[in-house]
Amino acid sequence: MAAGGPAGLRLQEVAKAAGVSHPTILHHFGSREGLIQALNLKTIEHLKSVLLKVMGAGMSSSEDAIASTFAAYRDGLAQRMVWLMQSQQPMGQVGLPAFDELVDALHAMRLRMAGPDRHFDIADTRAIVHLTTITAFGDAILGKRLRRAQTPEDEIAQRAWFENWFGELLNVYIARKS
Repeated sequence: MAAGGPAGLRLQEVAKAAGVSHPTILHHFGSREGLIQALNLKTIEHLKSVLLKVMGAGMSSSEDAIASTFAAYRDGLAQRMVWLMQSQQPMGQVGLPAFDELVDALHAMRLRMAGPDRHFDIADTRAIVHLTTITAFGDAILGKRLRRAQTPEDEIAQRAWFENWFGELLNVYIARKS
């Protein structure tokens, strides 16, 4: 899929690249659609593991967490998600439990940090995850074009500035809610 997107996915080529036979691929996945569904699951699980790791690392600020989250999308995750969406294989309920886990983990972290007498509506935490996901995904796909940096160094600096800006925006919102 990296070379030709979902339309270019051929089971014979996948089998050859994996060093197995075509029937082996069919045995494990059933069909091309089964392979794409497995890729959907793997992509969502990768995203979930990266983000849960970020939350579990005890990041010192939301800016640190934002930088790690944006890096995960920028390092191929966003592109794989676009390709999987283009495959016209429905992600269906696959993505929802993974995002629910992220919301639950962030919500627990917010409650832990706020103390025993503070409570937040989980819908508020879901909105934070939603906004962060859309922003990191969009930046990975369009950010470089929108920034129009003249050099690779300028791109890195402008990207870091945007990630810090977004992290500060979240900090202000979260502080106001706390």
